[in-house]
Amino acid sequence: MTSQPPDQVGDNYVLPTGREDKSRLDLIHAVYGRVSELGLQAAAIGAVSRAADIGCGTGTVSRWMAERMGASGRVDAIDIAPEQIDVAKSLAAAPGAASIHYAVGSAYEPALPETAFDLVFCRLVLCHLKEPEKAVAQMAKLLRPGGRLVLVDLDLRDIFTMPPCEFYPAFVAEAVIPLQAAIGVDYSVGLRLHGLMSEAGLATQSILADQPIIREGPEKHLWEKTWTVALQRAVPTGVMTLERGQELIAGMERHTANPDVWVAMAKIFAAVGRKPS
Repeated sequence: MTSQPPDQVGDNYVLPTGREDKSRLDLIHAVYGRVSELGLQAAAIGAVSRAADIGCGTGTVSRWMAERMGASGRVDAIDIAPEQIDVAKSLAAAPGAASIHYAVGSAYEPALPETAFDLVFCRLVLCHLKEPEKAVAQMAKLLRPGGRLVLVDLDLRDIFTMPPCEFYPAFVAEAVIPLQAAIGVDYSVGLRLHGLMSEAGLATQSILADQPIIREGPEKHLWEKTWTVALQRAVPTGVMTLERGQELIAGMERHTANPDVWVAMAKIFAAVGRKPS
């Protein structure tokens, strides 16, 4: 898989990259970091000497893993967007952490040594790929016998508010689902993680699920912010007009401005698979 322009990261990525999107990526980790860390702990990250982070973004999870692995470990972190790698390289890991080696690479062609890794991690990448099963098969090849793969991904249809808001389900129905069909991806791939592991010859050891429900703070507005930037890239596909998208997002923002409104984030899954010894 060859490199593509920033607005086409992965098979057809609809979000910005690099410093332009670092604050939103930080929000993602604030919302979904807990289940990611629980998945890595279930995969015994503290006993790992070499790990890979596929689709590392700005390196937030790479640095977290490196801290748990200690100075003798090594993390290989790749992302298909050079802008992400540039940001990641500018952010230092904690003292005493494993060394982190950043490089440009894709989930389909990671350009990493096969059977070399105790653990491979991948978060919110599969939902942007037309052929996630091929990417998971490549990740499985990176593992040593007995190595673990941690996949973290979502079900984007499962967003709601309390009390209810008509604008969230309307945006999912009118934009999210048509867009995934138009570009050939699956924004609910989190529901398929066990099957993808099995297809790649891995035995699923655990599956965790989390759906943070948030009343205050910037995290509450993660999906409004995400859809605002995604809309600019989704409109050219013809799935929604800019005016309709802005109308729906404005409705979400009016609703969630109320401090008594709770927003249920998209449900996230963390699956741990083991390669046979």
